[in-house]
Amino acid sequence: MRIRLYWLFIFLGITAVAFFGYQHFQEPISYDFASEFDGNDYRNIYEYFTGMQSEFEVAFPFHQRILVPVLASLINSGDVLFDFQVVNLIFTLLSVWITFLLWRQLGFELKWFIAGFIWLLFHWTGLIRLNAFDPITVDVPLYFFQALFIWLLLKRKFIHLLWLAPIAAVQKESFIALLIVLMVYAWWHNLKTQEGFYDLPLIAASLVLSVVANSLVNGNLPPTEAGKGALITLGYHAKEAILNPFELVRWLAAMAMAFGPALFIAFGRYTRSFRYDNTRNLLILFSLVYLAFGILAGGDMTRIIYLGFPFIATWIIYELREVRTKQLLIIGLFSLPLMMLFSNIPNPAFEWDAWQSWYPEFTESGIVLVVLSYVLVMAFILNRMMRSSVSK
Repeated sequence: MRIRLYWLFIFLGITAVAFFGYQHFQEPISYDFASEFDGNDYRNIYEYFTGMQSEFEVAFPFHQRILVPVLASLINSGDVLFDFQVVNLIFTLLSVWITFLLWRQLGFELKWFIAGFIWLLFHWTGLIRLNAFDPITVDVPLYFFQALFIWLLLKRKFIHLLWLAPIAAVQKESFIALLIVLMVYAWWHNLKTQEGFYDLPLIAASLVLSVVANSLVNGNLPPTEAGKGALITLGYHAKEAILNPFELVRWLAAMAMAFGPALFIAFGRYTRSFRYDNTRNLLILFSLVYLAFGILAGGDMTRIIYLGFPFIATWIIYELREVRTKQLLIIGLFSLPLMMLFSNIPNPAFEWDAWQSWYPEFTESGIVLVVLSYVLVMAFILNRMMRSSVSK
């Protein structure tokens, strides 16, 4: 039985309270004293579109992510933080709404809605807390666009990709990679099953439109430094991982921090019960894309991996949906330390070392090993516990 719709309004209410609560208690980054943070580039885009700057001077890859700064510039209250926070609030509520519809479409039980939204709304690098700390951001709409993307695919509403793809591509260029993966998988799925589930011409057209939209932005608003591109960025980070093998350990620890023991339990379940399932295939493919982004797309692995929440969390729930309520509570209990519920994110402008200690990708190696070991040991114990309860 599907969850009742009134729960949507309960979750939206909790979301609004959490948004304004963390906005009040979490000190935002002091951008003027933290020049290396992306928000300074997005502020430059905002100021260009509000007329405060006459020249467009934004570095790659931030120059092409114009959607959120443009929307914020339309508010133009005179307070850049307020304008971005308004856009963030709108897309935060939209993200919860479409995630609710997606999980309802998949038939998840209420316990999974509660667990999933607690993780989304209260994890330190999740939808609300990280963006209260770093409000001049373009990340928030990703949760909405990606959840909408998978919802449209499962409902076979491919026609809507024609408007979603170009809009999402100028919000963040990573959406193009998702469309490329979808195009390859859709072709293979149709060939394998002969059921014609995917409308290949519409998917191809949406991919073309996303590339055209991204190219138009790049052509009209070029970055301050020429000669950079997505493939160069991916190659650079791949080279760094090869030359510094401990980066792979940090990457695993970032996965552990972002999604806890449940991620590794889900991987274990997946490897033991392979079956051809279109929904499962989509979720695991897009989840793997985001896990790969974690090591290939930038230095802040935890944030990047967590941005795959609409895919990764949905896949975890899909994989573990038969888990009993008591077992889910135990998983949640042992995941709580990763949420950092009782602390505010330190301001890196004044507490650089403290800020770095929250991130496995930046902190000292000892902390990285502690985080990863804790999560892997918990995943092993919990997995054994669940397997033994099934065999009884």
